[in-house]
Amino acid sequence: MSAARKTLKILALIYFVLGIASLVIGIAGIATGKLESTYGSNAMLAAVVLVAKGVVDLAAGVAGIKGANKPSQVDGAFKLGIVAAVATLVQAVLTLPALGGSSVNIVAFVIVVYDLFFVQQAHAVKAENKDRL
Repeated sequence: MSAARKTLKILALIYFVLGIASLVIGIAGIATGKLESTYGSNAMLAAVVLVAKGVVDLAAGVAGIKGANKPSQVDGAFKLGIVAAVATLVQAVLTLPALGGSSVNIVAFVIVVYDLFFVQQAHAVKAENKDRL
């Protein structure tokens, strides 16, 4: 297994953790309904986007592991990584007016960088697979 495939597999496992955390935080925020008093009127929509991102992260984790094990199937991980990056940006924009650049937005920026690194690794595995054929 090449270094790119190993890195993709590790990143995919981290996606599982991010996906579970996103689901827990999003569902807890929706269930308690106390987000609007803290984060403003877009908070409930941001929580729904966070739940959707959790589902995408879990799917990207599965696709990343499949792609690392069988490089011909890495295309799904590539696409889901892009969707995850877009969802993170949407969630960050929805919370931006209320938070004004607080640590939550910094975390969202770091997660977008992670999403893009995942996409880059999936692309590297895809290119490596083309070279082998």
